[in-house]
Amino acid sequence: MNRTHTAATPPVRWGLTRPDDPTEDKIRRWEAILGDVGFDRIEAAARILACADVLAEAMDRIAQTEGLANRNDYQALSILRWAKHEGHQLTVTDLATALGDTTATTANRIARLHTLGYINRLPHPTDRRSHHITITTAGAATAERMVLARTSQREQWLSALTDPERATLATLLTKLAT
Repeated sequence: MNRTHTAATPPVRWGLTRPDDPTEDKIRRWEAILGDVGFDRIEAAARILACADVLAEAMDRIAQTEGLANRNDYQALSILRWAKHEGHQLTVTDLATALGDTTATTANRIARLHTLGYINRLPHPTDRRSHHITITTAGAATAERMVLARTSQREQWLSALTDPERATLATLLTKLAT
């Protein structure tokens, strides 16, 4: 892909000369510095990352409307909701592992969610140093509201595509992710 740019085209604001297409803008700028090193062959990956950012920001906004810090709090509630549904009890370490967080980060998250009334900390029956973390009725309701809001938001976001395009995109992304 050959992108042309003249010095006479001033940036609209620092960082973006194409606010309508920031991915294109970043690629063009790097090509201006490095030349044609094959950015056109990885443009799809850059666009996937841009889409992931859009979805993550939307999920953060949904989480914040529920009083949560961010989408990671929602992930914790989701995992605890699934565990409850499947009859499991998780420890802080179990939840940290599932989230890919440290136990310290998860302990802070648990404290925050406990203060909001979304989870309980129960003594572990055999380990005095550990607790089982369970979701409350309010926490479960919050997780369920959020997944419905997220689903609606994503449906709206994907509405630019036809059903066959969505199916093709899902197939291609699955191929890349596995």
